[in-house]
Amino acid sequence: MKLSKLTENFPFPTSFDDFSAPRTVQSCSVRTLGNATLIESGGRFKRFSASDEHILIMKGNGHFKYKRGELPFSEGEAFLAEDVEEYDFYGEGTFLIVRS
Repeated sequence: MKLSKLTENFPFPTSFDDFSAPRTVQSCSVRTLGNATLIESGGRFKRFSASDEHILIMKGNGHFKYKRGELPFSEGEAFLAEDVEEYDFYGEGTFLIVRS
């Protein structure tokens, strides 16, 4: 179980035209396409995952909270959630998640 900052490039999607129409989940806007999820959060979002996930902070800042502690994030940073299962985003922003 590990949530860490990425030090190498990951091929995140750069176009969101083909993503689904936004739906409201936990007071956030969520759009999906295949194994990618785009979240526009107004403050807090709880995420459940059964696989590893790459996370790009497209806009905003705040921190992740998970079973092993907290980790700050800022716009432009990327992270890898390995076998975390459940974590929270605290902070307003736009987050792109790609399941491995």
